Amino acid sequence: MSKKSRRKTLQKKEGIIPKGTFTIDDSKMYIIATIIMFHILPLIFVITGENGKYILSFTYVTANPIFLGITGLIYGIKKGFNFKFPLIMTVLSALSIFMYGEFDESVMITTRIILGIVYLIFLFGATIIGAIVRKAFNFS
Repeated sequence: MSKKSRRKTLQKKEGIIPKGTFTIDDSKMYIIATIIMFHILPLIFVITGENGKYILSFTYVTANPIFLGITGLIYGIKKGFNFKFPLIMTVLSALSIFMYGEFDESVMITTRIILGIVYLIFLFGATIIGAIVRKAFNFS
């Protein structure tokens, strides 16, 4: 076997999901948008009173997963997939649930854990889909 053919067999092939490198500098915009969406906006809702609390509990279930899905999709298209990004974004978003969430005491912990898992699933799925789209359309 010649050296050239041996080198070809030893080269690592790229998988279906292109992986990218994670740096805080590349993720600053996403982190700031998440802090605004999950920490500043709920604070405004809590300050507005009882109606704001109802709107806040509605956004936990609808608007926040959609926001995380769009954010993960954009990050995946621009940078590729990396495990650190969805984990950091989930921690930032789950902290908001514990800070502002007012659920019934009987289901408080369970509901918060389930919302955190839903956020994590949305982020991982959206980032993987974004990375696959990046590879399919050869975005650089």
